Amino acid sequence: MKKKEVAPDVFLTEEEVKKLQETFGSRLLQQKVSLLSRQKQTGDKRKEMSDYHSLRTQGMQKVQPIRELEAIDRMKRALKRDSLRNYFMFVLGLNTGMRISDILPLQVKDVRNKTHIRVKETKTRKSGTFRINRELWQDIADYTEDMQDEEYLFPSRKTNLPLTRVQAYRILRKAADKAGIEQIGTHSMRKTLGYHFYNQTKDVAVLQEIFNHSTPAITKDYIGITQKEIDDKMDNFYL
Repeated sequence: MKKKEVAPDVFLTEEEVKKLQETFGSRLLQQKVSLLSRQKQTGDKRKEMSDYHSLRTQGMQKVQPIRELEAIDRMKRALKRDSLRNYFMFVLGLNTGMRISDILPLQVKDVRNKTHIRVKETKTRKSGTFRINRELWQDIADYTEDMQDEEYLFPSRKTNLPLTRVQAYRILRKAADKAGIEQIGTHSMRKTLGYHFYNQTKDVAVLQEIFNHSTPAITKDYIGITQKEIDDKMDNFYL
């Protein structure tokens, strides 16, 4: 598909524009395009990155897991004060490791009275199976008690369609600000599960399978296991 100039020195295909609008919304996208245009004209843009990739990653910080259990509790409280929907979105992501893109379209029938959540993953197009343990089963039962099977778990208050990824990010960001948590994003729930699962079990092989990563090193980097943490553990290990 041919690229068009959407701003001075910024070139995108129609499909790329559509994807970016779905991710950021038209207003924020226009701001990002204007910034990229200025960067290209001043020579500040990284040459090896396409305009599309530059816009996707512009201003992004690496999202971190929530390492402290007390911080997770603060986040839960902040979300619950806003709405049960927002709280349960966080709890579901935190306890399954699902990507937000696979969580948001879920309907009640996908989780009610189930032992597993089964989806075709949006990113990988592979079948994903996520365990519902006893505690999460009860959370689901409580949340969906007055809902119909065909209802979306996380509907927008304005449209009754599922929340968008941008809306989910704003919900999490607002709660994180109240809870005093930085570097949060829609991957935070998945990374937090990974970080605490690894610290409890030290089973990176299982975690690698949950996340569908190709190597253990990728999994450790993804969940934020740093070299310092590894060194600290080795300092107290001697045979």
